[in-house]
Amino acid sequence: MRKLRRIALSLVLAVALVVAFTAPALGANPTVSITVKAYLIAITNSQDTWAMGVVAVDGVKYFSADNTEDVDYSRITNTGSVTVNVAIQGADLTGTPDWTLAASTGADTYSLYANSEAAPTTYDVQVKKSDYANLCTSLAAAGTYDWSMKFTAPSSFGGTEDGDTKSGAVTLVASATP
Repeated sequence: MRKLRRIALSLVLAVALVVAFTAPALGANPTVSITVKAYLIAITNSQDTWAMGVVAVDGVKYFSADNTEDVDYSRITNTGSVTVNVAIQGADLTGTPDWTLAASTGADTYSLYANSEAAPTTYDVQVKKSDYANLCTSLAAAGTYDWSMKFTAPSSFGGTEDGDTKSGAVTLVASATP
């Protein structure tokens, strides 16, 4: 009888140990359910180059076929499957010497503005190099937005720019509308 009691006690102790050690382990491993909606975020722009030609001190050029004002020269198309916001960012122009992008012109400093959907006939969006500026909001899938840019040359050329070519880029970025 003692032997049977000892075996029963050992079995109860073994079961208690198994439960004691597995219960915290089961509680320590929670799971997280993940649900994702995948959308295609993509845009195209009808114009991918701007060869403005010769520019003089304080000269103004527009992003158009003939460098004159044309507020709807280029067209952004939302080729994705969700409504997007479109932002724009510029850069310094490289050459000898480089031209710095800023809000207003100066020595070897140029400015670049784009027209927003809020004011399509003015150039109210300052194109910056440090961050993106909103160009268009809530552009629906398959929707389009017509836009342009205004370039103002530096107020003085501080280097030997005669005949020097400057180059740079403007970047358009789409993000899903929250």
